[in-house]
Amino acid sequence: MKRIWIDMEDLFAFAQAGARLTGIQRVVLEICAAFMVAPQMSAQVGFLRHNMQGTGFVVVSWAQVQAVWQALAGQSAGDGESLPIRSSSSAAFPHYGLLQKCARRVPSSLRVPAGNLIRNTRSAVQAGDALAHAIWDMAAHCVFKKSDFAAQVQEFAPEQGDILLSLGASWSHALYQNLLRQCRQRYGMYIGVLVHDLVPLLWPEWCQPGLPAVFRRWYEQTVPECDVIFANSESTRQDVLSYAQQSGNPLSIPVVTLPMGCGFSGVSSAALSIPTQIEKLGPYVLCAGTLEVRKNHALLLRVWRRLLLERPVHTVPKLVLAGGQGWLVDDLLQQLENSAWLNGHVVWMDRPSDCLMAQLYQQAQFTIFPSFYEGWGLPVTESLYWGKPCLSSSTSSLPEVGMGLTEMFDPDNASQALELVRNVLDQPQRLAAMEQQIKARFQPTSWSCAAETLWQTVM
Repeated sequence: MKRIWIDMEDLFAFAQAGARLTGIQRVVLEICAAFMVAPQMSAQVGFLRHNMQGTGFVVVSWAQVQAVWQALAGQSAGDGESLPIRSSSSAAFPHYGLLQKCARRVPSSLRVPAGNLIRNTRSAVQAGDALAHAIWDMAAHCVFKKSDFAAQVQEFAPEQGDILLSLGASWSHALYQNLLRQCRQRYGMYIGVLVHDLVPLLWPEWCQPGLPAVFRRWYEQTVPECDVIFANSESTRQDVLSYAQQSGNPLSIPVVTLPMGCGFSGVSSAALSIPTQIEKLGPYVLCAGTLEVRKNHALLLRVWRRLLLERPVHTVPKLVLAGGQGWLVDDLLQQLENSAWLNGHVVWMDRPSDCLMAQLYQQAQFTIFPSFYEGWGLPVTESLYWGKPCLSSSTSSLPEVGMGLTEMFDPDNASQALELVRNVLDQPQRLAAMEQQIKARFQPTSWSCAAETLWQTVM
């Protein structure tokens, strides 16, 4: 019998950095879990890491993958947990220390550049400290990896016709195509890769420096080694086909849309208790997702600023941003700091656990997702899964994700977004009608559908 082998290396690397789950890791883990709970599939699915040299694969157990998952998902949030809240509700005139009082007597022509120098020096020191920790962690990893591998991994010995699936962020491996080519030529394996989006190719301005070149090299070298490409939405599938056509290299292999599921494995809605700190927030609107420029949080800052200017402050719900810090958002965070997080009306939940995310969805008035471009858009699906109305961008895959159950706006049009938020806030009956529509029409897709599609395609 053929076996499916899934490359999990990027997941282990992600965990070593102490990160929380983002969309890509969640998709990979949920699909793997769906494989493992299906008796007809689980016996024929295995998991891989890269060897110490990065030149081949070794086998790891599902238990090891689950341990990484638990670390990435975080612990359950309860009343006793210190929640990762960042905001400010300080008074307009805080108490100044002696040094600050003296500094206020210095002309601004000196005080401002001096302050910039201090801030930049502090940032440089923090970056140096992070670099030192990263080097130390890498050195320690190299020292202990050999014994760790000897104790926990097995030799990879696939059979002719076995399948290798790369479902995650494998572009971080500099010579990934060599691994795939080796599997094809040495073992006669069938290769499948899941494409989550083509952001670095289509919108390089939204990426951290260096990623577009890295991703382009990975993509152009990896696709020729594949027997099938999977896409996480019909929108992404069309992007893959269009990019190939425009590049003058039309694809001769199938591109298959993989249905995306919803819900958090291991988090039961019936078992959730709401932490006191969430209750103290009062009414709020939730925006879930990593803080990065592509997600367009800057539009929300403008919308909430307008709401606070035009109506009584106590009638404006807080805006809760839930996700880790990504790239190209330094200006946004500085604006929030300068405005004291709109005087406490914007709250940032930094890298929340799965349980906390579920609680945030449950207690929100509604959610908003203004992203410029998505391969899929899990926060929209999750909002519908938890029965919450969602105001969403109208671009890329998001109409597909919303299934006609979301209110949409142009992510380049802050006035349109503001008008939509106004209407929802001023018409409670509209919000209630949206909730009823979700309850009546939303049909959640299970992650087993994704696993089944993979299985049927490659087996």
